[in-house]
Amino acid sequence: MSENKGKGEINDYYTRSATYKNRIQLHDKLLSELKNKPIYYYEFGVAGGDMIKKWSSINKIETSRFVGFDSFEGLPEHWEEKQQGHFNQDGKFPDIKDSRVKFVKGWFQDSVYKELLNCNFEKQCVYHLDADLFSSTLYVLFQIQPKLKVNDILIFDEFSSFEHEFDAFEIFKKCTNNKWQFEFIGAVNNYRQVAFKLK
Repeated sequence: MSENKGKGEINDYYTRSATYKNRIQLHDKLLSELKNKPIYYYEFGVAGGDMIKKWSSINKIETSRFVGFDSFEGLPEHWEEKQQGHFNQDGKFPDIKDSRVKFVKGWFQDSVYKELLNCNFEKQCVYHLDADLFSSTLYVLFQIQPKLKVNDILIFDEFSSFEHEFDAFEIFKKCTNNKWQFEFIGAVNNYRQVAFKLK
């Protein structure tokens, strides 16, 4: 993180007013450049669907697609101060009336691999990693690894969770022999939410 201090197109480090709602700033910055482009948006960890709804409502391109993966039953284990089951949606999908949006229900190990076989990755892809947990994030990174290409974007929603999303990303980079350069786009909430572009 220290090498990115003061860099990026948006970077609020250090701010005393870090709040969860500030995460919108990072997504707004990305959408300002992507709202008029056909994209494939893949979100891992949907919960109530605020972000997939935002992306699909702003990017109106007919050929864009938005896929959200979640158990919709909450966290499978304790994470930070949140208990197992937090984010539980009682198995219900977010109410988004858009034929371009699809939800895939299930634990990642049971759903992600099979669903990605049917997905398209030709257009610029945005991968929103909001699984919180180390194991879930690492699993997803290795599932999307064969699909990654130049200009794809990775968004981490809890990057400053050092033993989880951050650690998963670092291990992923080592295991792929630093195949990709991850260009820092920006961060908000003191690197809680971070975005990178593949080079």
